[in-house]
Amino acid sequence: MNATLTPRPIQRIFHPTDFSQDSHVAFAHALKLALVHRAELTIMHVDPAVAPEGFEDFPRIRPTLATWGLLPESSSKSDVAQLGIGIKKVRALATDLKQAIIHHLTASPTDLMVLATHQHEGSARWLQNPVAEPVSREMEVATLFVPSHVEGFVSLKTGQTSLHRLLLPISTDPPSQPAIDAASSLISKLGAPPITLTLVHAGEETEVETLALPQRADWSWNQLFGKGDPVEWILAAGAEFDVDLIVMTTKGQDSLLDILRGSTTERVLRGARCPLLAIPAPLI
Repeated sequence: MNATLTPRPIQRIFHPTDFSQDSHVAFAHALKLALVHRAELTIMHVDPAVAPEGFEDFPRIRPTLATWGLLPESSSKSDVAQLGIGIKKVRALATDLKQAIIHHLTASPTDLMVLATHQHEGSARWLQNPVAEPVSREMEVATLFVPSHVEGFVSLKTGQTSLHRLLLPISTDPPSQPAIDAASSLISKLGAPPITLTLVHAGEETEVETLALPQRADWSWNQLFGKGDPVEWILAAGAEFDVDLIVMTTKGQDSLLDILRGSTTERVLRGARCPLLAIPAPLI
């Protein structure tokens, strides 16, 4: 087996929010990841009309951490800093949400983006001006997507995690090792044993012997082999095994069919009933 690669440390996390309930769920994931990585968390809201000086409507950091039992009720900003995290809140006055986010990330790059995404199929999706997938693809940044109406693996009420079953679609193009490395790193930070990781060979069979699969006493690796549409196989496996997270490498769109239908990752995201962690393929 190849040596396992060490993913780049996560020091900066970026979370765009529209203040919806779905965004609150994604916020819980962003805050939890900031805590375990001792990272800086930037929360951004884009509004075409509201002046950019108030932050009263932003997710409440200290009350959330107090509810999670990590801070006393009467805590201060310095108490938050003692947990090892930094918090930044940004309000942008703009009419184009996508361009506002891209502009911010161009000036202030991030290691991980965490955002809620709405799932649309068919012609309705074209009317919704999707933002999440295009931003992640254009900026080539690791992104944790939390689909609408999904609780995810971090409880908003308690901050506790429930990360036990992961699904990893594997292929030779894009290479799967970055997703395996990212999943292993995330489990090491958040997972509670036992952990089951299922590799899905959707389409052309991949030589597992070429992949570095970390071995732990409380981790188990399974394999599934499917034929036909890889998206259908991935979604079916996710539902069958009731997975908590899908982790996959993505290389964006490189064909006319991809542009019309979306990349495999984007198509999986539209039908997934759990969060999806997309890892950009390394540039060669």
